[in-house]
Amino acid sequence: MDRAIEYRSKCKHFRTLIIGRANAGKTTLLKKVCNSSEDPEIFSPSGEKLDPAVVQGSSERGIHDIKNELIFRSNPQFIFHDSRGFESGSLDEIETVKSFIAERAQSRELSEQLHAIWYCLPTDTNRPLLDADKSFFNEYGIGKVPVIAIFTKFDGLVSTAYGELREIENFSMEEAKNKKFERAQKKLETNFVEPLKASRPSAYVRLDDMRMEDSSCNELIEKTVNVLDDRLKLLFVSVQQNNIDICIEYAIRSGMNIRGGTDRLRDLIRASLAWFPHVWVGEAMVSGQEIPS
Repeated sequence: MDRAIEYRSKCKHFRTLIIGRANAGKTTLLKKVCNSSEDPEIFSPSGEKLDPAVVQGSSERGIHDIKNELIFRSNPQFIFHDSRGFESGSLDEIETVKSFIAERAQSRELSEQLHAIWYCLPTDTNRPLLDADKSFFNEYGIGKVPVIAIFTKFDGLVSTAYGELREIENFSMEEAKNKKFERAQKKLETNFVEPLKASRPSAYVRLDDMRMEDSSCNELIEKTVNVLDDRLKLLFVSVQQNNIDICIEYAIRSGMNIRGGTDRLRDLIRASLAWFPHVWVGEAMVSGQEIPS
């Protein structure tokens, strides 16, 4: 645990690459993760704050820089990099993403490396998986950086399933309502999960429309934590601010692993508090690098 706290003291941010084609729900998801109603601020690789209007204009002209950093004021300890996804198998974007991942992997500094890849796949579409999507998972699904497949807008797939039951199967409204989730889940398995099984993504997550007030990203938080190594578990759990239960869970686990000794109380407090986001300020824990005995 001491090593993990040491890494956390040196690494202030959790860095994520989010991939997904247009209307995959990426920005909405990131807002939910960071508890924000505002769009992220955008910074160049050199740290210069960029004008969102200029960035948007460039994007509309086909100019997109995956190296730019997206940071939300509500949780600046997350750094996101955005890829537009592989529309129609765009070779340029595929090579850009591969080059970016390789470049980050070469960094010796943990803070500059990629810590996770969130790959968003909208399920409310007639184009479930592109060949380029499958190719990416085949190459990076079991790589060093965990890749989490996020099936977004499942509620849209449920609506599609309901329509099919009514129009194709001639079900009554009540029957279709009762069967729509089961049919949607089968479509998800057939069109998304099964084609990706051979690639073995680190984890799968199914999400509804994140624009809904009662929607939650807790499952994404939990699945991401589960596939991280010990160094990054502490970093991620203590950066995210959505799921206090997971902070408590890992605090208890750490506390149970503390052995006896003259400094046991200090070590217990230090190991437990380290999992909570607001304990960390700058490079150290609020109470200092070490809690005095």
